[in-house]
Amino acid sequence: MFKTTKAKVIAVVIFCMICISITVGLILYKNIEIDDDKEVETKDEPTNIITKDVSGIDKKGTYNQNDLKLEEKRITREKAEITYFEIYGLKNKIIQDSINDEIRETALNYYKEDIKDLNEVINVSVRMNKMANYSNVLSIELYYVAKKDDNGDGLYDGFKGLNYDLTTGEKISFEKIFTSDAPMQDILRQSAYYSFVENGELEMNLAGDLIVNDYNDIEDKVIEFLDLYKNKKIKEFSFSPSKIYVYLKDSKILEIDMEKYADYIAIYNRYLTKESIFEESGIGLKNLFTLTDRYPEINTYTNYQKESNYFIDVSIQDYTENDEISKKIIQDKIEGIEAEINRAKTNAAKDPNSFYVVNYHISLFDRTDLIDGVKLISCSEAGNSYEMTVHDFEEIIEQEIRNYIKRESNSGAVPDYVYDFSKTLKIEPQTILEYYNTQTGEKVVI
Repeated sequence: MFKTTKAKVIAVVIFCMICISITVGLILYKNIEIDDDKEVETKDEPTNIITKDVSGIDKKGTYNQNDLKLEEKRITREKAEITYFEIYGLKNKIIQDSINDEIRETALNYYKEDIKDLNEVINVSVRMNKMANYSNVLSIELYYVAKKDDNGDGLYDGFKGLNYDLTTGEKISFEKIFTSDAPMQDILRQSAYYSFVENGELEMNLAGDLIVNDYNDIEDKVIEFLDLYKNKKIKEFSFSPSKIYVYLKDSKILEIDMEKYADYIAIYNRYLTKESIFEESGIGLKNLFTLTDRYPEINTYTNYQKESNYFIDVSIQDYTENDEISKKIIQDKIEGIEAEINRAKTNAAKDPNSFYVVNYHISLFDRTDLIDGVKLISCSEAGNSYEMTVHDFEEIIEQEIRNYIKRESNSGAVPDYVYDFSKTLKIEPQTILEYYNTQTGEKVVI
């Protein structure tokens, strides 16, 4: 009986030990499983998250031009005619002087990098274009052309970009145009491909259709351009409110369309400050539509205002040589238009739910009457005033304005900014053509 009992006890002990072993094993297994799960979760989590350092472009937003003046200066040297800009209006004169010194020296000497001996050329022409003057940044395109012979068969030419952060006077690097989270290689690859195709890598087939001449050649050029970026060798570029221009060898220009990559374009917002860095206000236009540009300097008169429930867009261009008479005509036109603007503003103040648009473009030209040979001034006036709801302006009319400006700008011409809302508002812009005697200033009928 003792042996039987002892055997039973041994069996129980063995069984308990087996159970304990199994339990411990299961616990260990479960712990390993949990740890493995944790390790997988860690691996699945991104280890290098790139955050956006500054916001991109609001495609339905607005921006302000700088209250900065650009004045053309001209210098003639041996065989060289040089035009460059001087800037005025920064509060910080040290920064202003530093930028002006660099602009001037660059204009005077840039062409010398290619032309070591002026005896090689007949003449040199250096010019500058203002590309961007907004959001506390300035971008200037400098280019030169040098003729080797009178036939124009041989020449030197080159492009250069000067891009400044006006808050510090420092040069803006190519990377600073973009946000920190921008997929740069994708942006540059796509932009390069389309630019190379548009810039002559095409031929016409028998059917009259344009086709790509050599895809492999384009791909090689794209790869070459990406290598420039990877090696931080993109140094020559400029930018406007809508495009980035990269200057490549052989005077080729690669374009990057800001609208396509608006979320990743930082230049509208990166250098903004709470306080103005300019001495004056009211020089640059305010509340311009993003991705569009305006050139008030080419107009005799510009009145641009965009507020919560009114929009004023009026311009006058004077192409005449008769200053006294043309000035009188322009002054009369301004008085009439400003009276119309004041009425619109008064109505806007009374009714915040209504939106008012005053839109005119006026141009003056010299003309000679073909019948009697009398010299006249022709005055062409186009535009109208409109009333609508705030909702209709924001949802319909504003986009029509944006589309018009982009379309006309892309055509290569400077728009006259006369908007046609006839399809939506059923009101057409009106056109008036008047003639004035250059001797008396009186209106005449022909």
